Amino acid sequence: MSEQDTPTPKTLVHPLVDVFENDEEFLLVADLPGVSKEALNITVNGDTLELSAETEALEYRRSFVLGDDLALDAVEAKLEHGELRVHLPKRAELRVRKIAVSS
Repeated sequence: MSEQDTPTPKTLVHPLVDVFENDEEFLLVADLPGVSKEALNITVNGDTLELSAETEALEYRRSFVLGDDLALDAVEAKLEHGELRVHLPKRAELRVRKIAVSS
């Protein structure tokens, strides 16, 4: 194998992620510049959410331990302009609800 055939090692990056919470959901916002939708993998393995992606020079990896208060079957993700948004809805029975009072 010649030096030209040897792949250049990729730099491992743990992307910056902001986590927001409201009554309905948790929202993860990750910076993934240069990542395409096809190169992005998001999985839930047990109680862990795993993000991974690759560009020509970088390998992104990040994981999060999830609580049991989430509706994992309703998780949604969107990647636009290098910003990943992962919506993690709370289970309906655990959401804060306002109770109307009648007279």
